[in-house]
Amino acid sequence: MDTYSLKTLPNGRISSLIKDIVTEKYLQVLSHKCIIISKEQYIQLCVENFFYHDNGVLWVTMKLSPESKKKQQENEDNSHSNRLRYNLNFVTSEIHRRLYTDNISEVKSERIVPLVGSNLVEENVAYTNEDEFFNIVGTFGVNTDDVNVTFHPINAFENSPKIAASAEVSLSINEYELENDFLKEVLSNYFETPKAVSLNDMISINLTPTNMSKYNFRYIDLVDSCGKLYFKCKKLETDESSTSDNGKTLPVYYIVKGVTQLTLGDGTHTMKPKNKYFEPKTLNQRHISHICPTGLKDRFNQIQETIKPFLTGQIDEMSSSLPSPIIPMILLTGPIGSGRHLLVRVVTKYNGLNFVQFDCNSIQNTTAKQTESKISSMIQKAKSAAPIIVLLDNFDVLAVDSENNEDFRITEYFNNTVTNLYENYTKHPIIFIALAEKMDLKPNMMRMFLEKVNFKKLNVEQRRDMLQWFISVMNIKIDDDEKGYYEKHQRIIDGSEKHVLSDHMKDVLFKVASKTETFLQGDLDVLMHFALRESYLKQAKCPTLFTRDANLRFIQEEDFDKALETMRSLQSQHLDAPKIPKVYWEDIGGLAKLKKELLKTIEFPIKYPHLFKSSSLKRSGILLYGPPGCGKTLVAKAVSTELNVSFMSVKGPELLNMYIGQSEENVRKVFSAARASSPCIVFLDELDALAPRRGATGDSGGASDRVVSQLLAEVDGVDGEDSPSSSFVFIMGATNRPDLLEQSLLRPGRLDKLVYVGPYTGLAEKTSVLTALCRSYKLRPEVDLEAVAATLPESCTGADLLQVTSTARAAAVRGLVEKLNNGLVKESDLSADSVVIGVSDFWEGVEAFRPSVTEEELAYYESLQRQF
Repeated sequence: MDTYSLKTLPNGRISSLIKDIVTEKYLQVLSHKCIIISKEQYIQLCVENFFYHDNGVLWVTMKLSPESKKKQQENEDNSHSNRLRYNLNFVTSEIHRRLYTDNISEVKSERIVPLVGSNLVEENVAYTNEDEFFNIVGTFGVNTDDVNVTFHPINAFENSPKIAASAEVSLSINEYELENDFLKEVLSNYFETPKAVSLNDMISINLTPTNMSKYNFRYIDLVDSCGKLYFKCKKLETDESSTSDNGKTLPVYYIVKGVTQLTLGDGTHTMKPKNKYFEPKTLNQRHISHICPTGLKDRFNQIQETIKPFLTGQIDEMSSSLPSPIIPMILLTGPIGSGRHLLVRVVTKYNGLNFVQFDCNSIQNTTAKQTESKISSMIQKAKSAAPIIVLLDNFDVLAVDSENNEDFRITEYFNNTVTNLYENYTKHPIIFIALAEKMDLKPNMMRMFLEKVNFKKLNVEQRRDMLQWFISVMNIKIDDDEKGYYEKHQRIIDGSEKHVLSDHMKDVLFKVASKTETFLQGDLDVLMHFALRESYLKQAKCPTLFTRDANLRFIQEEDFDKALETMRSLQSQHLDAPKIPKVYWEDIGGLAKLKKELLKTIEFPIKYPHLFKSSSLKRSGILLYGPPGCGKTLVAKAVSTELNVSFMSVKGPELLNMYIGQSEENVRKVFSAARASSPCIVFLDELDALAPRRGATGDSGGASDRVVSQLLAEVDGVDGEDSPSSSFVFIMGATNRPDLLEQSLLRPGRLDKLVYVGPYTGLAEKTSVLTALCRSYKLRPEVDLEAVAATLPESCTGADLLQVTSTARAAAVRGLVEKLNNGLVKESDLSADSVVIGVSDFWEGVEAFRPSVTEEELAYYESLQRQF
């Protein structure tokens, strides 16, 4: 006989595969139990077992393959030897398990199953849904996901499917309190259509409005969190005989409403079927994705490896030989949005456990007695809903008093309560997972954890994989490159979890991942939804009108860029960064050399980060120096606007504080915020006030020297090896007195690029500056800005030229007001566009011109330029 490797697929995918094979009246009856194999092997089995072929479904007998039986026997022998090794005459755990573990299913060697054939399945592979896979491994007593089976003809007519006369099902208890009337209503609606069931099967019922009927709005939380209820079939009987005999074959029975007497038994604590795959809401989903986001797979595997021995019972024998039990408590640390809550829920669904969440802010109370009472009620809730994962959010506030000191009474009570739970309750697994932002808990709390998992920042490959996962589960299309449905479907069915991406999609996702340095899982989730919003607005062309023609599953690269711009704007507001006015390159005249230098230094590493991976190409910062009024601050504003990056403008005196240590703390906060919003440009204006030469100031406490030392440490930290976002934080400094700066700040690796920003010289530069300044003004046709520039001195700063244009506009306004007073124009006709600057107005500005920088000062700055 052929051996088949048994694998699982989502329920929706199984239904979509068999809906064209099984007739409509049998689809709802058997879709939850069908096993799909290749068409050729299905035809061969039909020839051997034709009598049990009905409407596209073939009933056969399933057995474990000889290889799987051998592995199962080896595992049982190893388990027995380990029990003898660790169980040093302590039989309490074994007796407890035999006395109190209920619902021990009798292991069968054969199982009657329905088969269908599909051209989309390769040979020697059998696919079923996760619920039926759970029932199959339970029938054979297998404790692994690697199962090989064989199919044989049914050897007796008594094993063919029959209608059950009576059946009893029990609810698999979850964390919710449900009414019996609600459960009976769900069962009645579910079995409105006959269903095929075997003894000890786990029955999964989706909580749809049809099944819930009048209870649709009473259990909204249950629908949102679980979406389904599980029932275990405890008893199946026919008129002829009972299924409680000791036969080796497990038959199938139909539960038919009105014929089968269905009763609801007491609730039972059982494990549920695993949920490995993301289940889409629509059946036309073409991609099969793991329920865990790809970028978090490493943390998922680490948590899964830790809790697996507790779920399978492998740890019980070892715990019984120790003076105190091994407690499955895990600590997850990381920033908000790193995916900790999501990963805990993924682990819960993947292992078929219940889930309950407690916020330690609500557990911790003003008095120790109240806190102990809430801890006790939490433990009782966990026991009533076992097997369960208990999530303790904000764990760092537990057992901490108002003065941030450890509360030893609460710590000891919590430790003793959890220890007593694992010493006296071994019926079902209870896993505790605590969440905290940092791993700086109190020592007595830290030693309770069996495993500590830290959520670090995602690298570019993990961010790309995360985006690819979102593309898969959201069924997003980035380009028009569509391959045939059959080809994509075939690639998925062969067991792979990732759909094939075109080269264009891979390139777009890599670019987006490179631009999202420091983005966490939550940030990438928001980015995808913002990009969908931008795509819809672009297609609709009007945000107030809804169009049915918009493709809500199509995103282009420009949509990602706009979404990134929106997110960085919101992030800057969250960081309380000052609002920077929009300044573009065309607003700045001249400074062509400075623009070119800034493009080489800042723009290229941001747009092409993969070309600057070498540490020798990294640059920490750039220093702009020169006389006042030459456009140093204006250039910084233009850089932030043109490059579309986060921008933090900080003036040196703003960080200084009279209290000891506060100035250094302010410097640390600035750079910490910059790293959090990378890529980011930190602009330090008036740098000479923040970082003067050490030892030159006369303060007795040395406060200025400490601030300089802190600034140097932060600048080195930006470019340090421990910072993964080092290439995306740039420092721009501006000063009028570079000779007063701490010289160690100007060494290579810090502010090593010094650019002199001097006054504008020459007719062409002055004309370009005047043109930029007058870009938003209305000029008369006879105005010649080049003639105006020729009348000015050879060297002028940007502030001097701004004074000329401002004086000219003020003169034009005075002339317009004079016409208004003389009755030549009406006040109702005046607006900002009514101000038109003429030649005479500019001459007034030229006459009022006074240079802000003297020739002696210019000579001094030129000497500094030669020095640096």
